[in-house]
Amino acid sequence: MTGRRAQLIFSLAVVGLGLLIPIVLQTDYTLSVVFRIFLFAGLGLAWNWIGGYGGQLSLGHAAYFGLGAYGLAIFTRWGVPMWISAMLAVCAAVFFAGIIGKISFRLRGPYFTLCTIAFAEVLRLVAKNLPNLTGGDVGIQVPLLFPHATSEAFYYAAVLLTALGIGITYWMEKAKFGYYLMAIREDEDTALSVGVNTANQKLYVLLLSAALTALGGVLYGSLFLYIVPDQVLSLEISTEVAIVAMLGGAGTLAGPIIGALILESASEVLKNVFKEANLLIYGVLIIVVVLFLPEGIVGTLELKLMKKKPLPAGVNAEQT
Repeated sequence: MTGRRAQLIFSLAVVGLGLLIPIVLQTDYTLSVVFRIFLFAGLGLAWNWIGGYGGQLSLGHAAYFGLGAYGLAIFTRWGVPMWISAMLAVCAAVFFAGIIGKISFRLRGPYFTLCTIAFAEVLRLVAKNLPNLTGGDVGIQVPLLFPHATSEAFYYAAVLLTALGIGITYWMEKAKFGYYLMAIREDEDTALSVGVNTANQKLYVLLLSAALTALGGVLYGSLFLYIVPDQVLSLEISTEVAIVAMLGGAGTLAGPIIGALILESASEVLKNVFKEANLLIYGVLIIVVVLFLPEGIVGTLELKLMKKKPLPAGVNAEQT
């Protein structure tokens, strides 16, 4: 069984088990914790397309997340039907991603990363200073997407978000599009020299990533019913989404799912056990993992398995 196939089976198994959780564990607290795990697994998969496969370290995904949440609230306030508002919110995030991508992809390395942070921060400050549109610091009410349903409906929606992310990632790994992205990640100049339109490929994957991230924002905002700029447009959202993917293994199918399972579960346990000290311990945990697992959990395991594989017949160690 190939590593890619094993990752697909693992990912689908997690989704399958996720669908059974509400049957076994029916407390609101449990559902809220597991909702967050699947939500950030989906967001991590979306970030992974641009950050893992494309090699572009974006730390501005809070912009698309917040646009999804605010878009749903604002469009419904204007009298647009709720589900159409949700789709318009996703379209708004994609539109802004196009603008951000056209500008930021002219830069590389840390300059690109700083540019994405700046755009997200600009949107947060705009939201704080437009009280007539966004409610400003006071915030805005978000409608309930499932008016006659319990929190289980939002939970299942988060599981489906992750399933959608898995499906797109699996397609991407097999499609020419995915190979283009990985070529850009390894050496953008070489990819350019062999005819890959790197600017377009990076823009396409950013639009796709923004769409799924905005869907996550729509779900999050609707579940909590009320949002403020510092909640859905914060740098913390951007970094958490990126860390989920990098912890599990950027550029792998199962990495963001494993990262979300570990990171969100650890965060909840540390918060309950250590109270206000949980953020410090949480940060130390991340640093330790990054130092000892630079390729992420899945990437490190793959490297170890490759080293253990027997060499083909006729090939000795000195030739490798």
